[in-house]
Amino acid sequence: MTVLFALASLLAGGRTAVAEVPDHGWLEGDLGQILHVTGMIFVASEGSANEILIRAETAEFYPEREVADLDEVEVQVAPGKGRLGFQMRCDEGRLNLETQAFVAEGHVVGTIEGNRQFEALWVAYDEGEGVLYTDDPVLIVDRAGRYRGGGFRYFVNEERFRLEGGATVVQDP
Repeated sequence: MTVLFALASLLAGGRTAVAEVPDHGWLEGDLGQILHVTGMIFVASEGSANEILIRAETAEFYPEREVADLDEVEVQVAPGKGRLGFQMRCDEGRLNLETQAFVAEGHVVGTIEGNRQFEALWVAYDEGEGVLYTDDPVLIVDRAGRYRGGGFRYFVNEERFRLEGGATVVQDP
């Protein structure tokens, strides 16, 4: 996989408090050099196709760890061979450049297969397992209605979605 960086100017914004999120230990111990970046764009591609595109207004990049802390983030995982894509926005996130794993925090909103929309306080993406997930309460909106659950699993490579922790239908007055 080819990993490219490009810098671009993006608009300013604020931070939001975050819920408990998975701690992968990506930044334990001595962090080494820290690069402060404005307008970071991360692209992971295979051949001529871009698989993952992540844009952040600002970032702190830890080269020795191949990890970046991002603010005001947009994520796009393109559909590809045996994989449906998804997109999301969040207040902040952490990206492991080596594995392309990502944790989105703050107000996270996104779209998955079937134009199904989700909203949660944190969502993680495990590129190796091909799963987008949260164990926090989530709101799901699709053509059939609005649902709340205790979390979800979206198996990107298998085109499967599962609402976790029970589901309730949200009825508008």
